[in-house]
Amino acid sequence: MKIWLPKEVGFCNGVSSAIQKALSVSGKAYCLGQLVHNASVTDELQKKGIITVDSIDEVPDGETLIIRAHGAPKAVYDQAQKRGIKIVDATCPWVRAIQQKAKRYSACGYKIVLIGDARHPEIVGINGWCDNTATIFDGKGHLELNGVEKALIMFQTTFDTRFFEKSLQNISTEGVKTLEIFNTICYTTTQRQYYAQILSAKSDMAIVVGDANSSNTKRLYEIASRNCPTILTDGSELNADLSNCKNACIISGASTPTELIKGVLERMSEIAKDTVVETVVSDENVEITSAEVATEEKVMDKDEALLAKAVSEMKEGHRYKLGQRVKCRVVLVSDDGVYVRIPSSKKEAFIPNEELSLDGDYQAVKAELKKALETDEATLDCAVISVDKGITLSKKVIDERYKDDALVEGIKQGEEFQAVMTRVGKECLTGKLGSYTVIVHASQIRIGYVKNLNDYVGKTLRLVVSGADKVDDHKRVIFASQKAILLAERKAREDEFWNNIEVGEIVDGKVLRFAPFGAFVDVRGFDCLAHTSDLAWDRIASPADVLEIGNSYEFVVLALDREKNRVSLGYKQLQPEPWAVAAEKFPVGARVTGKVARIMPFGAFVELDKHIDGLLHVSNVSWEWLDDINKALKVGDEIEVEVLEFDAENKRITLSRKSLLEKPEQVEQPAPENKDEE
Repeated sequence: MKIWLPKEVGFCNGVSSAIQKALSVSGKAYCLGQLVHNASVTDELQKKGIITVDSIDEVPDGETLIIRAHGAPKAVYDQAQKRGIKIVDATCPWVRAIQQKAKRYSACGYKIVLIGDARHPEIVGINGWCDNTATIFDGKGHLELNGVEKALIMFQTTFDTRFFEKSLQNISTEGVKTLEIFNTICYTTTQRQYYAQILSAKSDMAIVVGDANSSNTKRLYEIASRNCPTILTDGSELNADLSNCKNACIISGASTPTELIKGVLERMSEIAKDTVVETVVSDENVEITSAEVATEEKVMDKDEALLAKAVSEMKEGHRYKLGQRVKCRVVLVSDDGVYVRIPSSKKEAFIPNEELSLDGDYQAVKAELKKALETDEATLDCAVISVDKGITLSKKVIDERYKDDALVEGIKQGEEFQAVMTRVGKECLTGKLGSYTVIVHASQIRIGYVKNLNDYVGKTLRLVVSGADKVDDHKRVIFASQKAILLAERKAREDEFWNNIEVGEIVDGKVLRFAPFGAFVDVRGFDCLAHTSDLAWDRIASPADVLEIGNSYEFVVLALDREKNRVSLGYKQLQPEPWAVAAEKFPVGARVTGKVARIMPFGAFVELDKHIDGLLHVSNVSWEWLDDINKALKVGDEIEVEVLEFDAENKRITLSRKSLLEKPEQVEQPAPENKDEE
């Protein structure tokens, strides 16, 4: 036998929420009617100390009253307020939304038409929100709206979807100038009636699990029984002959606990233990079946596995991923939060107060939502934060995630922003800013070539766009550049530099690097050049002979060329000029000691100081005549000399040694040259 299970089983979100609220009440409490139409649920609540009453008159003043999932008339709330009765509102969000529409449209002069069972507590409650002026129509027969200018038609949430169009055709709206029709049949009801129809049509037996007093359960029974033999059970027992069944299905009402369905499924498996049991989860005609097994032992093992799989898939709500962004429609603003419906799946979900606002002011958010609901539908963007017990959403998470979207208008106007680069694309980096993707081409990352884009992953870039056309709101993309910022800042620094420097100015500079022709020096963030010839008064082999990289020195500005972006510096110009010092140190007539540095045929050069040489002519070496100066001097000799002449302009010093020697009485003269006779 093959057992068919619909995709959605167990409590709907509205019932689940109502039960959770009731169970969260501490101490004694009263419930106005059955919380949901299910005896097992009612019994469980009674064990918790919750007493079921038929009227608010049975509730003592100051006690706690739970409003059941079907809702209650406005008069109940008013009476509770007067008597100090605390209300725990477990009204289904879907029903609550219908109540609010009835109240709002009635106040605007609309005739409210409710299609459903006039005795059903849901319809009674909704009618109470429009001062009991609604026209209740069961959808059968004929209804004429005579003398009505404006009308609003809504449905009981558990109304049979098969008669939706027919019931509207049975209403005569001739003469009605403004007609509003809302299909308020609960999506859960629609979905389960759909499964009841398609699964019973392919089954030999249908088992409807639910309370006999439940309107939606009875509707499921009516639908299934038209296609095949059908049994209605509350889950406590199952008397069914499945011996000739090849296919069977299980249908459940929205207020039927999952545990009861599991119990029925297990009992069906036991009853059909001599046959191959294949449990199937049906999802809009998509079938997932087990393979045939060879032996009875394998069959039983397979049955247990399939049963476990089927039960595990009996989860309420859509399988949303945590963090997933969803757009939802507000259906009810309550004390503890906001109930919404996700249009794509029409599932009810809940946003707790603490998840409504980034700044914690959830009351302001709720006030805006209430105002929006009075005039139109209110929608919210939220993120899924829990799927354990129904779907729990957070507006705060989305606000935090996309708060930077507020920066986009300023970005279009050229404002700088920051973004963390998260991945490498094709010749680009990408990151996120709110809901926008930020794209930075490789050529726009820095001034100069970027060799490895991966070096920038995880780094924050300072960015700007070149125009509003670089922001695509439709595709949510921003094409940005960090290079533009760096270029602008460099130009600003250059302008500041050029506007505040002049030739002859003495500046502090830090030596950055050496080149064969000089040293590059950082002056106020600008690279300047001190040529080798301007580093020292004497010849040097390398800038390193004078300066050290990383050290700072004083330089003088020698030349400025803004067009070529060049600045020439001098270092030696701020150092003492050797010949100027020598003029003071070696005046004419001074007796000084020096070292013979080199010897020439005409005389010897004597080193008087570093880089200062004087010429000792051969004629000034001694009073005696010398035909070869090497006979009197050799390189390295230290001798005392007298300064005869000092020519600073031509950097020439004339020295004499003989002037310091006593002149002999007779001075030997050179022999005269012989002249050949003619």
